[in-house]
Amino acid sequence: MDKDVINTTIENLHDIAGIEAHWTQKGPLDGVVNLQINGQNLTLLAKVKNELREYQLDQIERLHKKYNNLVILAEYIFPKIKAHLRKTGIAYIENNGNLFIQTKQLFCFVDTRTKRIDKKRPNRAFTKTGLKVLFHFLIDKDLVNRPQREIAQVTGVALGNIPQIIAGLKKMGYLITLNKREYTWTKRRELLELWVNQYAIVLKPKLFKNKYRIKGDWQDININTETTVWGGEPAADILTNYLRPEKLTLYTTEENVKLIMRYRLIPDEEGELEVFKMFWHNTGLDNTAPPLLVYADLLIEGGKRNIETARKLYNEFIEPNI
Repeated sequence: MDKDVINTTIENLHDIAGIEAHWTQKGPLDGVVNLQINGQNLTLLAKVKNELREYQLDQIERLHKKYNNLVILAEYIFPKIKAHLRKTGIAYIENNGNLFIQTKQLFCFVDTRTKRIDKKRPNRAFTKTGLKVLFHFLIDKDLVNRPQREIAQVTGVALGNIPQIIAGLKKMGYLITLNKREYTWTKRRELLELWVNQYAIVLKPKLFKNKYRIKGDWQDININTETTVWGGEPAADILTNYLRPEKLTLYTTEENVKLIMRYRLIPDEEGELEVFKMFWHNTGLDNTAPPLLVYADLLIEGGKRNIETARKLYNEFIEPNI
């Protein structure tokens, strides 16, 4: 739970919207927010998010059915998602002062603030480099207790980044120091959700290489697994045999020209194949990205079938390591 989101949102409700708000760390969710609006007192159960994404809506709607006085506190919510929340009657408050609250006695809607609140210096664990390291930590929880030089070699980042990334995770309460050289993890399920969210925003857009059309069936493409693997929907199909891919994803270390020649790809901005730079050391033994990354791809893309398949991946491949 991001306390900066809570504090900034409470402050801006008063300064920008003129609403008195008080936060209490209790209840079945992240906390309780008490509001005074036009002389009325309103108590809502709060779920706190940094940025609410489409793949998280299924969870939010289940919470809304269970708790009809639910409110989402978020640093930022995309306009399309805000419209969906309003349509389903789910209250939300952004930390820039935008909000939607509808009860039998009250209707409050503000959507005039377009700017995000300036952030503090980012936590190094959630920069592009930090997210690469955290990806490996989520796959292998014991990696954090190996020598930092070994962590740098495994993750492919400069050694000087490792202590800062570990310090960032400690600051947010995801790592606890046991002794001088040993840590233990907490809240790894929450950390996984945060990683997926930040991967979608911070890292994945920087990895994008190009879009293509393919000739024939994707299953007939004989990829060189030392340099290239399937991600997203085709990888999920390979791993679960549950999803018929419509959108194709490749991760690769190959240059675009070699990809075109090797796999007879046709550059096309409307093509069904998206290619991203591979950011981890691939063994060459598998033809798919690690299940954790495939899981993230499915959640980011969204859609009912993708979400269902992501749950299967989580239960079979990811949860045992969380």
